Amino acid sequence: MVPGDLEQLQKLLLAAKTVEEKIAVLDRQPNVLSLLSTPSFFRDFVQKSPPECECALKQLAAINQVTLDVTSPERWRELLGHLLNIDHFYREIGGIVGYQAEVMRLLRQSSTKGWIRYHAPLFDDISKETPEVGRAIEWGLEALPEMAEFYPLGGAADRLHLVDERSGSELPAAKLPFLGRTLLEGLIRDLQAREKLYFERFGRQITTPIVIMTSWEKENHRHVLKVLEENRWFGRPPDSFRLFVQPLVPAVDERGKWHTVGPLKLLLKPGGHGAFWKLARDEQVFEWLRSLGRKKALVRQINNPAAGLDYGLLAFCGIGWKKQMSFGFASCPRLVQSAEGMNVLAETEREEIALTNIEYCDFAKCGIEDAPLKEGEPYSRFSSNTNILFADLDAIEKTVEKCPFPGLLINLRKGSFLDEKGVLKEGLCARLESMMQNIADVLTEPKQTNLVPAKTFVTYNHRHKTISVAKKAYYIGKPLLETPEQCFYELQQAARELLLICGFTVPSPKTALDAVSNGPESLFLYHPALGPLYSLIRKKLRGGSLAPGSELLLEIADVDSSELTINGSLQIKAERILGTLEETLRYSNQVGRCVLHNVRIFNRGVDWATSAPYWKMNLRRFETVQIELLGHSEFHAVDVELKGAHHFLVEEGTRMIVRQHNGELIIQEESL
Repeated sequence: MVPGDLEQLQKLLLAAKTVEEKIAVLDRQPNVLSLLSTPSFFRDFVQKSPPECECALKQLAAINQVTLDVTSPERWRELLGHLLNIDHFYREIGGIVGYQAEVMRLLRQSSTKGWIRYHAPLFDDISKETPEVGRAIEWGLEALPEMAEFYPLGGAADRLHLVDERSGSELPAAKLPFLGRTLLEGLIRDLQAREKLYFERFGRQITTPIVIMTSWEKENHRHVLKVLEENRWFGRPPDSFRLFVQPLVPAVDERGKWHTVGPLKLLLKPGGHGAFWKLARDEQVFEWLRSLGRKKALVRQINNPAAGLDYGLLAFCGIGWKKQMSFGFASCPRLVQSAEGMNVLAETEREEIALTNIEYCDFAKCGIEDAPLKEGEPYSRFSSNTNILFADLDAIEKTVEKCPFPGLLINLRKGSFLDEKGVLKEGLCARLESMMQNIADVLTEPKQTNLVPAKTFVTYNHRHKTISVAKKAYYIGKPLLETPEQCFYELQQAARELLLICGFTVPSPKTALDAVSNGPESLFLYHPALGPLYSLIRKKLRGGSLAPGSELLLEIADVDSSELTINGSLQIKAERILGTLEETLRYSNQVGRCVLHNVRIFNRGVDWATSAPYWKMNLRRFETVQIELLGHSEFHAVDVELKGAHHFLVEEGTRMIVRQHNGELIIQEESL
């Protein structure tokens, strides 16, 4: 079907008010007439189908996308299930026919969106902790009772090549075992750290509702649900979560032809995280959040663990909440030629402006040159869109009515897939994708002389405290960018910076490649509830040193340490980090506590040669000092030198005091 006929059919189907009217339109199409005039299994199957199924099947016939001579009822029923989902989800643009019409329009389109000029936006600079930023952090804490969190987890994550080691089946990004836990757990740990900080500041328990979009790709929905259930919903009430499933859509080649991997078997992929807004409306999530008193939302991508560092999220949300913004972007410097979108202030011919995002695959279509701010510098004149977003729920719900599929694009990439005969082929592959951040395209405002929108905003922070992503697998000799290895390295450079702020002496930094091959210069990992603000961590860790190759792990929030020397490995793990866990987690100060003053650790530490890949944290240790605190308990050590391996287990309700006299350790226990 030629594009003009396809778009005309799309208009006719959109004008039809009932499924019967749509069928009547389809019955006049040449391809449908031809197929139904000849006896075939397809004709018999259509005639026996209910109206909604008949409409979907006739749309498939009209666009002539797959071979219809298969006689297997099971194959037809499986295909029909997918077609009904596609037809229902894209009903606002004409269902299956509308999907294909948009695909063809984007494949031949030379320009996009109708913008005529692009400006670098003016930022709220939060890169330095000024008094203004300090107020924004406080606003971010005050905003928490009105906030929700949105996690779009339905992406394909094909480039990670994540495989279950036992079954060999492919896994979604949510299951990546980063730092010894799933990426999903990392998001929730960050959230709980902010909730714990709110409890300490205001004495109130809050439980932020979490909205998750999954997909059927790689059994994503089942895996996400299993992670939540196995972790007992991370101590949160199960009804504080809402999960919904993103539909899978047909993958196409450069001519718009649907890829198939067998007779009537479509190659299906998630249709982009922009589906989140429409699904949230369809699933009545906005109404549910309003009933809980929630007015705003923070959107986070699962593959970016760096976003939770320090105060960035609090300041970002605080600005959006206090100034009653409709939408916001968290931004940072963007490397030229990187596969990242950019934040721009776009201008229309109608003298309107919109603070929005342009995806990297659309730069050429928009006439944007990916050039540096200054000649010879590595960073672009436009900042990076990090997909950390702020949203006013009422504003977004209204905007979805105008634009249910924001930021539609086609991104053709080379890929490998099986054809109908099971033969492995390579070729260009894409699907119609909707971009979550481009809901901002609709939030236009009259152009002001200062080019500053009134209802949308963008913050600007250091890149290493804003974005470091784990998007693709690393192979020796290939670039490190966007791999878990690079992400782990960048997080350790941020941790090194934090230790310097805390007055520690640390080893000189290694290059990324050296650290990936031989281990980091030193390792420092901590539970985000230790802060998450660096200003708070600085009060808990006051001076010390880490020798090259040493390790400091703090799975604890309540620490009082000064002049801590580590040449080897020290692990401190509290069973109770945030509060008491019965049916649900209740934040409290009845947690594990550790006091270390002038403590020196000397042991053989981590065997880095056998512990790669380090980002999985399956470390092998020659020796370590491990302090384990059960329930509400305390460990105190002052002026102590610990040589070799030690394991201190502190029972619930107990304070363990460790002293040293004439080189001998003296351990005393008393009741709390």
